[in-house]
Amino acid sequence: MTKNKKDLITYPDPDPVLLEKPSLRKYIKYLSFFGPGAIVASLTIGQGQLIIGPQIGAWAGFALLWLISLSIGSYIIAYVSCRFTMLSGINVMDLFATKTKKGWFNWIIIVIMLIFIPIFTASIMTTLGQAIQWIVGIGHYLIWGVSFCLLAGILVLLGRYKLLEHTQAFFVGILAIGALFSVFYIKPDLLEILPNYLLIGQNVPNSYPQWVDQVEGFSKTPIPLVMLGFLGTLNFTLITLIGYLGWIKVKKWGIFKDQEDPNNFSEKLFNSFKKNGKITYLPDDEKEIKKSRILLKPLLIDLSIAFIIVSIVSSAYMIAGKYLLGPQEILPSDVDLIKTQGIIFSNMASWLEPLFKISVFFALFGTVYAGFEAATRMLFETGKTLNIKIKNIQYKRFMLYLLIYILVISVPLAYLMYLGLSVLLMLSITLLFIGVFGVIIYGIGAIYLSQKVLPKKYKLGKINLILSIIAIILLIIPFIFLII
Repeated sequence: MTKNKKDLITYPDPDPVLLEKPSLRKYIKYLSFFGPGAIVASLTIGQGQLIIGPQIGAWAGFALLWLISLSIGSYIIAYVSCRFTMLSGINVMDLFATKTKKGWFNWIIIVIMLIFIPIFTASIMTTLGQAIQWIVGIGHYLIWGVSFCLLAGILVLLGRYKLLEHTQAFFVGILAIGALFSVFYIKPDLLEILPNYLLIGQNVPNSYPQWVDQVEGFSKTPIPLVMLGFLGTLNFTLITLIGYLGWIKVKKWGIFKDQEDPNNFSEKLFNSFKKNGKITYLPDDEKEIKKSRILLKPLLIDLSIAFIIVSIVSSAYMIAGKYLLGPQEILPSDVDLIKTQGIIFSNMASWLEPLFKISVFFALFGTVYAGFEAATRMLFETGKTLNIKIKNIQYKRFMLYLLIYILVISVPLAYLMYLGLSVLLMLSITLLFIGVFGVIIYGIGAIYLSQKVLPKKYKLGKINLILSIIAIILLIIPFIFLII
């Protein structure tokens, strides 16, 4: 079947900076593409890195640093799925909705999210509340936690995406500076540390050290589950993977550049796909294909910066846990989720403890703030093809309904955590589903559909396809320890 040239789209011209010759000035300008990645980094660095990271460092030392290396697999999956949308204009979730019977894949993701988002929010309420109570020295942490979650909900309803992006970049910067300060002061032995990033699957502790039995409120969650939970904090989660597909349109990256209404444009291209049963509107001209690949660079830059920041900060907190918490036999636990980590800063100088408090507040509040937007974007993108009511509802109204649901469920859950339900256990289980298991399933589907639906010249090349398969394998590795 010969393509009708009048039905073919042309790709927009890339940003001029992408066409410049290599130079320091050019690469500094690349920082302007760091946007959605700031939201991803803020959500990733938040609760998991502040609590689980130092905790693992305290009892396992450097032995599990290789989990940080595995997390690159989720970034490759994010690139593959976003690449598809930036090249074709079709949302991957719309494709799942039409290519699976009655959209079962989308429905599974929606059910998982509706179960686990309130659990995650409840754990954040608890941690954020404890942090604020520690900072100000008065009040009950549950009241603080609920109040600031409500504040975050109001701000995200009233604010715009650009404000969210800028604030998250600021929050990430504060936390990163604090973490790096602590590690530079410790002066760790890099030759001892660096090999552990490559020792994938090796030196996994068989049991906890005996001294953890003396830590009040610490429950010995099975080590493989802790590993999977920590990997879930490092990974792109289902929330950010699918939310990112919406942010592409907000940023007008790829095929959406210069489009006044990216959502309508995407809908038009999706209707063309449904009508013809395949993508027939992409050009065959080599110049256009080359242009399409250049248009992918902002995505690659944004994801790369996010991965580097998350890896550095995660490493810093694990290393600090090894050097500062482990020797004193101190662990973050359900009794004290935040305060013990203050040692990481006060060890350097007592006057640096306020910097830790500031970084903790911004990290946790940033997680709530960004999480509400990301969860809304994710569920909206997942459900709009399944249900015409979701498709036609105003986005902010959809967000309001979702926030009401989240808060109504999460507040009682936070109270149960106050009564004794393990925050860390619930957090690990949640991250196992939305940060590892769900990501693997999503990744397999995204890779398969990308290769099946895209025209031949736009499919992943052999090297990129191999890297994508390796990405899935990397995320599966910790499950082996759960089995054996």
